[in-house]
Parts: sequence; structure tokens; C-alpha cells
Amino acid sequence: MSILKRLQSGLSLVEVMIAMAIGSVITVGVVQLFVANSETHRLMMGQSRMQESARFALDFMSRSIQQAGYRGCFSKNEIINTPITPPDNLPYEVDIRFGIQGFDASGVNLWSPALTMLPQTTAGGADTNVYYQSIEAGFQPALTAAGRGAGTGIDIAAVVSGTDVLTLRGLDQQDEEARVNALLGANDPVVVNDPPDGLDIMQDEMAVIHDCEKATIFRVTSISAPAGGLITIGHTTGNTGNLRNWFNTLAVKNSFNIDASVTAVQSDTYFIAPGAGENAQGSTPLSLWRKSGITAPVELVEGVEDLQVLYGISTDGDNTPNQYVVANFVTNWKEVTTIRVTVVVNSIDDVGGTSTPTHGCAIQECIPDEAYDGLVRRAFTQTIKLRNTS
Repeated sequence: MSILKRLQSGLSLVEVMIAMAIGSVITVGVVQLFVANSETHRLMMGQSRMQESARFALDFMSRSIQQAGYRGCFSKNEIINTPITPPDNLPYEVDIRFGIQGFDASGVNLWSPALTMLPQTTAGGADTNVYYQSIEAGFQPALTAAGRGAGTGIDIAAVVSGTDVLTLRGLDQQDEEARVNALLGANDPVVVNDPPDGLDIMQDEMAVIHDCEKATIFRVTSISAPAGGLITIGHTTGNTGNLRNWFNTLAVKNSFNIDASVTAVQSDTYFIAPGAGENAQGSTPLSLWRKSGITAPVELVEGVEDLQVLYGISTDGDNTPNQYVVANFVTNWKEVTTIRVTVVVNSIDDVGGTSTPTHGCAIQECIPDEAYDGLVRRAFTQTIKLRNTS
């Protein structure tokens, strides 16, 4: 008697359900692992970005701080002569009397001293220019209508409330200085050698003539193209209003000889303002900005949302700070020997952070119904010693 066997041709419903349950568990685990890895990757990228931003920001600022107050071999002297009276009328960007000038955030949209001292772009403000609103009106007609550098100031309304502002000035550091070619009389033009890296001075700008004994800032009224390895720099002879731009006044004592040099002034102003880009969420990150000389401000480092500066003061002359104070409590900038800079940087993009934003979420927008914007933050501090008298 033959027995017929029924052949199985598929899975039962129970087996299918068990397989689906096991597959679902495995799929959920894989998805959770992928999500966790993605979040970890975003967090690690955010932290790396923060460290990179902090390194760049502190490096930019430390270079300017170390150059602040540099005046060649005249650097250790305190008094620099100016033919502009009163000296406070010197244009902000080239006021080489002070290597450092700071503004402390003293309240909501308040700074001490007031930011109105800065070269501005706002209507009615001190529009950036080496002469505009700096030398009396009687001297203006000899210049162009707006003057050099007009319209390239800082929009102080964009400076983030609660953040400090720092200006650093010094002479242009060159491998080879533009040395005076011959002894100067009262009305002689200044003839200097053409340095290999050029002379960063233009007509209607200010320059400094200096030796180890004296230094004077003066107005360049004309400048020739290099010829025979020499450059001729003209200056106003005689007095014009509040400007006494001839060399009997410039030298104060003795005369400038072939040991003297002519150099451009460098100045950098650092501040925090909204950047020009957007993050992954469509918000505008805050950035570190720098205005150099009479050029327009440039966005340096994205993701820097706070800048706080303390000034180390040496009151006993030993170049070791006795205390650190904010800008408003510095009574003599020449007593500043170190500067302590703190920057707060963020990850720019949302990585799931829950820390409270340093300046709220008006710009780096908060997550709806939350007091945070998903960015991670960290403060970085560096103390930099000045190389020159400030």
C-alpha cells in the first residue's frame, strides 16, 4: 500500500509573522544605530568646527595685539608728535599715539566709551576717512568731496549688544624700511628708498616719519612713482588751519636725517556682528569681523558669537600686570602690558545642543517653544603679552 506524502510549498502564517517581527526588531536597531551615528557625527563635526573657529579667531587677534604700538626703534618712547591741533582731532584709524583702544559692553546696546568714537557708515556719523570730520573744514577743499575711505566704516547698529570691541594700531612692519635719502629742511619733500615690498602709502593719507629719537605723523600731499630706486613724498609747507604740516614742526627738535624712515600706519578693529551667510537651518550665524585701516570691514570667522576683553595693567612699571580690568577702567593705555581675550564660538549648525545662547536667539533662531537653538558652544581664552608700549 503506497502512502502519498503531501509536499510543503511555503510558510505558514505564524512563521511569516514571526519572521516579520524579528526583521522589524533588527530594522529598528539598524535605524537607531544609524541615527545615533549621525547625531554623533554632527556633534563631532560641530566640536571640530568650534575648535577651528576659535583657533583662527585667536590667531588673527593675537597677531594684531603683538604688533600693537610698534613704531620701529621709536617703540619704547611714549610721545609721538602730531601737527594736528588738538591731537584728539587725529583720524581714529591713524591715531598712533595709542596702540590699543577698547570699548567695554556695559549694558544693552551700551558701550563705554561709546562706539560713536569708531569710524561709522551711519548717516550723520563719523564716516570712515582719514580726514572727514577730523581736520577743520577750511582744510577740506583741497581733498575730494568725500575723501579717501568714505563709506567704509563700521555699522555700529549691527555690533552685537554685550560684546566688546577692540582696536589695535602700529606701524607697518616691513623687511626693509623706506629710509630717508637726505637730510630734510623745513620745506623739502621727503625722498626715501623704494623698499622691496613697496610703500603702502597714498596721496591724502597719513604717514609717520620716525627715527630712534622722535616720530611725527603727517599728511602726504603727493607721492611719486618709484624712479631710480627712490620715492618722493610731498607734504604741505606752512600752516593751514589746525594743520602744521611742515618739517620745522614735524621734527620738533633737530632734523630728520638718513637714519629716519617713513612708514604707513596699520590699524585693526575687531567686533562681533551677523555674518553674511546662513547655516543649515536658514539662520544667520554671528561672526568675528575686522576693519583694517580705511578699508571696509571683512568677515573673518563664522560662528564667533561673543568677544570679551580684559586689559592687564602694570602700575609699578615692571611690565607685569597687577590687575585685569575692562576698557572703561583703563586710565592710561600705556600701562597695559597684556590682553586677555575670550571668544565664545558655536557649531554654526544645529547638532541637538541644549545650551542657552550667549545673546539669545534673535539672530541664531531658537527652536520653537524652547530656549535654545540646537547649537553647542564653548568659550576659549588666551592671554597675549604686548611686545611694544601701547
